[in-house]
Amino acid sequence: MRGNFAWLGDRLRKLGWRRLALLGEAFVAMVVARVMLAVVPVRWILRGQRGSGGDAVGGVRSEVGWAVAAVARRSPVGLVCFPQCLAAGWMLRRRGVGSVLHYGVRREDGRLLTHTWLESGGVQVVGEGDGFSTLGVFGESGGM
Repeated sequence: MRGNFAWLGDRLRKLGWRRLALLGEAFVAMVVARVMLAVVPVRWILRGQRGSGGDAVGGVRSEVGWAVAAVARRSPVGLVCFPQCLAAGWMLRRRGVGSVLHYGVRREDGRLLTHTWLESGGVQVVGEGDGFSTLGVFGESGGM
C-alpha cells in the first residue's frame, strides 16, 4: 500500500532535481523578499535592483518565471506581486541575467491599485503591466 501522498512522490520525481532546486530557491527568495518588505524601507531594497544586462541561455527567464509562479500559486502565505518580482529579479541576477522591475498604479472602482511586474530582455517574467501607469522603473535601464 503506497499511502495517501504517493502521488506527490511521483510528481516530484517527474520534476527532477534541477526543477525542485529551482522551486526551493524561489520559495526561499520570496519569503526573504516578503520579510524584507515588512521591515526594510522599499527604497533600500530597490537600490540593489541592478541588472547585469546578460542574456538568458536555455530559457532561464521562463524557468525562473515558472518557478516563482508555481510557488506563489501554492503558498499558504500571501506571496503577491512585489515579493515575486524581487525574488525573480534576484534569481535572474544570480544567473547573470539583467531585469527591470516596474512599479505601477491604476484606479479601479474608486480605489488606487498598485502592482509590480518584472521584465528581462523584453520578456515578461513575472506579472503583467496591462492597464497600469508606470510610476517607477528599477533595474538595468531604470533609475534608482
